[in-house]
Amino acid sequence: MKMIKRLPPILLAMLIQLVAFGICRLVDTYGGQEITLSAFNWALIQGALAAVMTLLSRMSYWWIGIQLVFAPLLILGLAFKIPLWIFPLTLVVLLMVFWNVAINRVPLYLTNTKTTDKLLSLLPKEQGGRFADLGCGLAGTLVTLAKARPDMEFHGFETAPVPFMISKLRALLAGASNVHIHFVSLWVANLSHFDRVYCFLSPVPMPDLYLKARDEMPEGSLFISNSFTVPNIKPSRTVNVQDGRKTKLFIWKM
Repeated sequence: MKMIKRLPPILLAMLIQLVAFGICRLVDTYGGQEITLSAFNWALIQGALAAVMTLLSRMSYWWIGIQLVFAPLLILGLAFKIPLWIFPLTLVVLLMVFWNVAINRVPLYLTNTKTTDKLLSLLPKEQGGRFADLGCGLAGTLVTLAKARPDMEFHGFETAPVPFMISKLRALLAGASNVHIHFVSLWVANLSHFDRVYCFLSPVPMPDLYLKARDEMPEGSLFISNSFTVPNIKPSRTVNVQDGRKTKLFIWKM
């Protein structure tokens, strides 16, 4: 069971769909002549089974909706003679955008303007310094901070292909020469060079990421998490952002 839970979400979702499909096939084959349902009705049942199993496996809520509609949409697509290549192409495009959701259970969250302003106030007062954004998304935060603090270096780490390319282009068009975007996993990034490390991820990676930050970041540096805390590790400071979602920045001094 633990091994199954450690599977990347997209693989676990596919496994659940295969199990749901297998159950439907068994019932259809051995359930007797009184069970005569159309392919679309079987697809609805498969979707419902997959959604229930996804809920029980404690996957993120958006997977429940995906699992529910996957099989019915596939049948509808075949009925309307949509070219088969559309389905894998759509999957590839979605993976390129939401790679971290599918693999690491980390959604694409974007930092709002008010939170960025708070981050600006948390930067070192002295000249120079280096800031890292782990999972930098579309690099809006990095570009804004870089323009306000041209004396500092700002580094973003992103492994979703489309957000990475948008980030590179955005930094280039903004003329932010002190912004550096890396196609590198946050788990590989060397945090020993940074005075401030910021992340807006999910509850899943926080315990291990905190340990990585504690082991690598220099003494006196700040590890900052947007919205998600570390279980059983009290932050050194919590900053409330006066925005619509009542954002909190949890800060640990290394």
